[in-house]
Order: sequence, then C-alpha cells, then structure tokens
Amino acid sequence: MNLNLLALFAVIPIVLVFILMVIYGWPATKAMPLGWIIAILIAVFIWKMPSKWILASIIGGAINALDILLIVFGAILILQLMKNSGGIEGISFSMSAISKDRRIQVILIAWLMGSFFEGAAGFGTPAAVAAPLLVGLGFPPLIAVVCALIANSTSVSFGAVGTPIWGGFANLEGVANLEVITFNQFILNIGGFTSIIHLLVGSFIPVVIVAVMTKIADGSFKKGLAIWPLALFSGFLFTIPYAIIANFVGPELPSLLGALIAIPIFIFAVSKNFLVPKDVWDFPKQEEWNPEWVGDVKIELKEDQKVQKIGAFKSWLPYILIAIILFAGRIQYFGLTPILKSFNITWNQIFGTNITRGITPFYNPGIFPFIFIAFLIPLLHNLDKRKINQSWQNAFKLIRPPAIALFFALGITYIMINSGEAANIDSMMIVMAKTVSRYLGSIWYIPAALVGVLGAFISGSNTTSNIMFGAFQYSTAVNSGLKVIPVLSLQALGGAAGNMICIHNIVAVLSTVGLIGKEGKVIKSNVFISIAYGLIAGVIVWLIVSLS
Repeated sequence: MNLNLLALFAVIPIVLVFILMVIYGWPATKAMPLGWIIAILIAVFIWKMPSKWILASIIGGAINALDILLIVFGAILILQLMKNSGGIEGISFSMSAISKDRRIQVILIAWLMGSFFEGAAGFGTPAAVAAPLLVGLGFPPLIAVVCALIANSTSVSFGAVGTPIWGGFANLEGVANLEVITFNQFILNIGGFTSIIHLLVGSFIPVVIVAVMTKIADGSFKKGLAIWPLALFSGFLFTIPYAIIANFVGPELPSLLGALIAIPIFIFAVSKNFLVPKDVWDFPKQEEWNPEWVGDVKIELKEDQKVQKIGAFKSWLPYILIAIILFAGRIQYFGLTPILKSFNITWNQIFGTNITRGITPFYNPGIFPFIFIAFLIPLLHNLDKRKINQSWQNAFKLIRPPAIALFFALGITYIMINSGEAANIDSMMIVMAKTVSRYLGSIWYIPAALVGVLGAFISGSNTTSNIMFGAFQYSTAVNSGLKVIPVLSLQALGGAAGNMICIHNIVAVLSTVGLIGKEGKVIKSNVFISIAYGLIAGVIVWLIVSLS
C-alpha cells in the first residue's frame, strides 16, 4: 500500500472527530469514543497491530489521562470551594474599583485576572469567571464574552499549572529521540521556547482586546487604540516575567506567577495615572445597546447561592499559597523536588511491550498543592459543611466530561503512535508526518501553529490539542529536517490561540451570561485574531530559525 493511501487511512480518526464535533455538533464525550473505536479498527486491519499492543496503548493512555485529570480535578475543586466561600467574589471586588474606564477594567479583569485563573485552573475557567464579572461591572454580555475569550489565549499554554506542556506532550516520552538531554529537559525546552514566541506575539493581545471592544461598541478602533501604551505595558508586564519563569523555573508557574507579579504593578501604575488617558471611555447608555449584545436571561443569585464577604487578603491567600508551594517544589535550591519525586507508581513494559507509564503522586500539582490547599480553604474561609460537600460534588460532576474526552483522546494518540512498533513499520503518526513533510516540509514552521488552533477548536482544550497532534508535529519536524522544539512550541502556541474560538469554551462562557445561541457571532469576531496569532508566530519562528 503506498504512502498516500496509508496516510488517508491514518487521518480518518482525526477527520471523523472533526466532522462529528464541528459539522454535527457532537460533544467530545461522544465523538472521541467513536474516533477511538475507528482508530482501533484501522490499527487491527490496516496496520495488523497485535492485541497486546492495543491493550497496552489503551492502558498507557489511561494512566496518562489519570495523571492529567488529578490536576484538572484539583483545580476545579479549588475554584468551587472559592466560589462557595466568597473568595472569588472577594478577588473580583478587590479589583473592580481601580478605574471607571472600561478599557482599563477589561485589561485588568479579562487579561490579567483571567491569566491568573488560567494559570491556577485552566480548562475554560478564566473566561467563564471573567465574563460574568465584566457583566456585573456594566459590560454588554456579548462584548464581555468576546473580550474574555480573546484574553484567554497567551496564558493558556501554561494553564492549570502547566498541564498543556508537560501533560500535553507526555505521550512523546519513548517516542522522542533524545540523545543528549533528559525528557524532563526536553519538556522544559518546549515550554521555554513557547513562552518566548508568546512574548513576541501575545504581548499585543491587550491592545487587540480594547480595539475590538470599542469597534463593537462604537464602530471604530480609535478609542481602543487611544490607550495602546497602557495596554501594551500590561501585555509586557505579564509576558516578561512569564517568559523568565518558563525558561528558568518550568512550565507550572509562568501564567500563575506572571499574573500575580503583573496585577499589583498594573494597579499601582493606574493609581499613579501612568500612561492613563485623560478621557474616561464608557459604553453607550444601556437603552442604546444593540439588542444582539444582550440575552434574555438576567444573572441573579438565588438566596442560597449568595456568599459571605471576605477581605482581599484572605480571598487571595489560597492561590498565593499554591504559588509558593509550587515555586518551592520546582526550584532545586529548596531541595523539595527529589522528595516529591521519590514515590512513584509505574507500570513498566505493559504486557511485554515497550510502553511504560506511571504517576508521581506528590509531584503532581493536583494532589500537592491543589487538594492539600482544598482541605485548608474551609478553615481559612470558615466554610460550612454543606458548602464543602456541595463543592466536592460539583467538582466530581464537572470532571466527568474532560475525563471521558481525555481518556479517549489519549487512547487514540497512543494507538496511532504505537501502531507500527510490533511489526517495526511506520506508525500512523509517522505516515501522516511523512506525507505532510513531502508536500509542506520546507515551510512547515509557518502553518504549524494552525494545527494546534484546529486541535483546540475541535477538542476545547490546549492539552487535548497537544495530545492529539504533538506526536504528529514531532514526526513532521523530524521527517522535514526541521528543529523539533520550535515546531512543538508552535503546536502549544496554536492550541492556546485556538481557545478563543473553541466551541466548548464559547458555549460555557455564553451560558454564564445568558447568551446561548450566539456562538456564531463570537466565532466570527474571534476567528481572524486566532488564526493571525498562529500565522504571525509561525513567521516569527521561521525568521528566528532561518537567521540563527
């Protein structure tokens, strides 16, 4: 069978998932399992993959999924406890009185605070938190959603304490040919290079946010661009420490610590009128709003949903403790890293194959510090048993959809990666990569990020996008003679940019502000920005590599 025909068979599971989710509107919880079944059938009948290799791939993927889900669950649990304790309300209140200028408010809440929540929780949380907060401040719901989603981009590559980087590319262990460096250093290099590209492109996102906001509200970019010095200042305030942390600490903390550093500096600068325009910009009066900006549902808290008032310090304290613990646990100077890594649960050479997967529980941020801090929050915030139980129940409920999606997404990729091992032939991933490299190899840097955008658009997750396409990007780089780290970094960046338009996030955010049914308008507003982000990054990387 020739290479092109094999490539057509190999791509069927991915194309099927795309068609089911994008054209027919299936959720990932239904589309991914069907794609998984098709991948198994192709592996058996076209690649003649032995049953023990299929079972080992499924188990390897399941272990990888569990490792990631521990983080997702811990992040969701913290957020649920913070919502019920009044911590989230305390955080938002501490930031809402900084300025009356809507441009400054959107930078502070959507960009900086959204980046903080991305670093702490990820998985669509930032936009779902930021949009209702903006609406509560008086923003039209549609504009709040569009701005929150655009803002939820640069920080995403290091969301949920770095899950898209070290979780998204974990399945490359054993695949990547690393002769000089360890796999851990390989992951750190991907994160470091990704942060540099984001620094060069993502720093301009606050300028884009305010320009898009005033364009929708006033029909002109002019009022938004009038604040470009402050917007650009806020961009670099976040991305410079973010890039430094990614390169010298690791992928867990760039978004979380980057935002924690940027927020107080930005607030101080605004309080001193640094780069703040003299005119205060606001939306038209509410009666003049375009009907498309608002929905039929009003956001009102029921009596049993109302929370206590908590001071700013107590509200921020759990997340500050998380940042401190993660920082201490990732810096070799403190000596905690070997202790946290000393205990692991690993299944070596599953069923006699070369597939090995394991979990290091105490080094996993989901257990320590997330679940550890989750037990402290009730004490810190005086949370009663009913709300504690409610938070845990909500966390278990919310973890089910990503659990299903991740299990089957990783199952698909592990089968595709290992499909050729037993027979010592090219796997599905290698076949696809060889085909792409034949036609696009010389210019692959430029469109590489768009694969990440597509993956996030389909799956609703940068992590899942990296899982689905990381091995493909690696193999394409190798077969094209391109540098692997830049290509994988573009995959990670593209998955982050794709968050602006991924259907899952859009539906979730629209539901928080009562705008279900406006998905098309949001995608139309954001799709050009998402694609431009990926293409500009691709051109920059191509230039960097060409000139180096």
